[in-house]
Amino acid sequence: MTRHLIDTPRDHDTMRLARFLRIARQNGLHKARDMVARREPLRGMARVVAYSRIARGRAV
Repeated sequence: MTRHLIDTPRDHDTMRLARFLRIARQNGLHKARDMVARREPLRGMARVVAYSRIARGRAV
């Protein structure tokens, strides 16, 4: 008599998650994320100027 589908061990999910996490940690964070994190935050009028420029359709 064969096993039922429910009778299988559930350890494969934890092993799969461990493999995924290992790959994610090896790849590290994306370079664009690091660049955004290192940028100096906009303060005061600089923020308003930047948002108004974006609203007008000029990215840079």
